[in-house]
Amino acid sequence: MAMKRSHKKTDENNSVQSDPVKAAIDYGIDISMLIQNLKRPPGERIRRHQIALDTTLALCKAKRI
Repeated sequence: MAMKRSHKKTDENNSVQSDPVKAAIDYGIDISMLIQNLKRPPGERIRRHQIALDTTLALCKAKRI
């Protein structure tokens, strides 16, 4: 049976951090875009996602031509 490996970052005392956002920041991930996106209303987030998805699909289609 395979064991799951934990990707949680530990501090100097070797204890697991309980806040995943703080762990991400400590790991070096810039969460500023995530914070800005969460300030937008859900409809705006969906609209922006759809634009990004449409662009990605168009690029994939253009690559095949």
